[in-house]
Amino acid sequence: MPNQRPRAAFEPLPPDLDVPALVESTPNFQWAPKFHCNAIDAKGLESFEKLVQLHVVLGGMPLVVGGFNERLDNSLFSEKWLRGEYATKSETARNLTTKTNLPLTIGHYLKNMPLLTNQWNSFNYKEPNRQRIYLKDIDCPQQWHDYLKSVLPPFLFYLNQPDVAESSSNQEQATGVGDLMSCLPSSMRAENLMCYIGHEGTYTPAHQEMCASLGQNIMVEASDGLMEYGKVTKPGSSIWFMTESKDRHVVSEYWLSKLGHDIDVEDHFAQINAWKGAPFKTYIVEQRPGDFILVPPMAAHQVWNRGTRTMKVAWNRTTADTLKLALDEALPHARMVCRDEQYKNKAIVYYSLGHYSSLLAKGPATHTQATKKLQADFAKLFSLYTGILLSESFQNDMPDEKEIELIPFDGSITCSYCRSNLFNRFLTCPWCVGDENDTLKWVEQFTWEELTGRHEMWRQQIRLFSAGKTSLLPAFSEARAQMVKKSPAQICQEQLKRRPWVDISKPIYEKIEDESSDSETSTPAWKRRKGNTNEERGRCHICKCTEPMWKLASCSICHVHYCYGSLFRAFNIQPQDTMETDAWVCPKCEKRCSCAACRRNPTMSPSEPMSTLLGHDTTAFADPRSVESLIDFRQSNIRWLKKAGDDEIGRLMRHQQEAEETRDQVVNSSIQLEEYPQVAARPVAVVHLEGHEPARRSTDYEEIPIDPALENFDGSSLTLESIIGINQ
Repeated sequence: MPNQRPRAAFEPLPPDLDVPALVESTPNFQWAPKFHCNAIDAKGLESFEKLVQLHVVLGGMPLVVGGFNERLDNSLFSEKWLRGEYATKSETARNLTTKTNLPLTIGHYLKNMPLLTNQWNSFNYKEPNRQRIYLKDIDCPQQWHDYLKSVLPPFLFYLNQPDVAESSSNQEQATGVGDLMSCLPSSMRAENLMCYIGHEGTYTPAHQEMCASLGQNIMVEASDGLMEYGKVTKPGSSIWFMTESKDRHVVSEYWLSKLGHDIDVEDHFAQINAWKGAPFKTYIVEQRPGDFILVPPMAAHQVWNRGTRTMKVAWNRTTADTLKLALDEALPHARMVCRDEQYKNKAIVYYSLGHYSSLLAKGPATHTQATKKLQADFAKLFSLYTGILLSESFQNDMPDEKEIELIPFDGSITCSYCRSNLFNRFLTCPWCVGDENDTLKWVEQFTWEELTGRHEMWRQQIRLFSAGKTSLLPAFSEARAQMVKKSPAQICQEQLKRRPWVDISKPIYEKIEDESSDSETSTPAWKRRKGNTNEERGRCHICKCTEPMWKLASCSICHVHYCYGSLFRAFNIQPQDTMETDAWVCPKCEKRCSCAACRRNPTMSPSEPMSTLLGHDTTAFADPRSVESLIDFRQSNIRWLKKAGDDEIGRLMRHQQEAEETRDQVVNSSIQLEEYPQVAARPVAVVHLEGHEPARRSTDYEEIPIDPALENFDGSSLTLESIIGINQ
């Protein structure tokens, strides 16, 4: 069994929690920026869109816009209307106590919400066996969808398609970046406009929005403390704990090393003391009806519901900026825990380019502000598309694969192992049976000529609006020739030749002896052999185990072998990192090997793992031809961390330093949150009334502020003793 960290226990929030007092008394807590929606009308949609781009998308900080309850129809967004229209509609609620699904009707759930709420008080709220029933991820009523679409900023709404429109003054203007999911054919879109109805004590564990998308969440209704159906209600609200995008690496390491949980699994609601002891800033929001929360990409957050009832509508948006984060970072993390990729990110890139190309082709020749915005996103998407094609390119000095099967693209094919959505090229087994190393066959969903032809067409289109400045935008053949590392498709080609192949139509058998009888006179038995016992083998420099050569990485200098499991756990080296280069240099030659023998060498500087790996059992998805055959992901790297001294503080500080370097790369801007007047009664971070001193530091996009405690960080707040309820 893998070694595991102590796991922080779930501890609920008390019903009488004083949130303002908590924020004011905790150094690394602060209110999320908030202003009234009337300020959007005063400043204009274009100014607000720029603010969202700079503050939420690029700045990576949450933002709250309040006051939308004044624009909502209270007769429509109400418990009474929902019960009247959808009382008999069956849904699946989540029993958070038992972590099981519970089928029920909306009417039954709404009727029993006071009972579920009133079971909790300040004395029994920690009892583990009481019911917490959360009606989450249910379809949003069409009437609510239509009304919200009419009152919320268009560029932030669900499936709003990027477009260019004419204003009343015949001046061209952009209707907003929109949601690039809308560019997919309707059959390929992921439906993510959902409703969440919860009572006191229901919650959403700490997580990041799927595929690095942008989160939008508006509370449309909540109980107000008055009588309903002869019963007294308790005022409803939701408490949010939120982080910044730049802190995603230190948040992940803190979750792993200190709390014993993986934030990518989304199964732990962190207790207040864990947030207090965290080495990063935490934004707090007490969401009430009309509060519209914008969640940055890859920013961890968790939500706790209070009172008799809260009703929220939430959705996600995908933009050119979030797609880059998804492809570079979020999806590799999701693959490690075998999470489904529901958003078809590569397909979104492809279809969005087609949509943008059409818009720009029919648009005016003049470079207005609207067309410049479209051109910028078009160029970002084109860069992502180039990377996708390069990753699927075959080896240049080898003839193209023969007999590639062509099937129509419908966006539904996913990897059998890592659950990723497959865009074009992939390997499949036409007659896969059992767990044999059967032959694999290449399949395409588009012809390669079609994909490269569109690449050149879109490149030429960029050349037109960039005045021919294409020196940094080479043709695809040139980009392929400039690649230093092997593409994943090329790695697959080589590994298929390197790994043993068994013809399932001609099974190999070997003789075994019957141990229950005299071996000299017994009749020999036979069993099917799964591999080639005569294949070349080598010994791992670290673990000393003998493995087939295709399961080992060999140094191009000293020819020492390392097994992929040791590389992964001790040095954070993925198998692809060694396979993508022709001249891989091992940790021993780099003078950073951390095995017992090398540690005795005074010239060595033993490597310390960059992050904690708790280990995940992915055997349920494993395929003998996948990376699972090279690494047992059930094993953690705790032993290697302890050997290196288990410097949790050092790792957290390194991740925090990376976060600050990322912060410094945020673009400069003249737009400030100070332009949007404060309407909250309590202090709101980075927002202040015009003509008054700021309640807290104001936002300066030339130097985004950080928590002063982090600048003099000495690790004193990271002791486990400060986090109560630790279980083994």
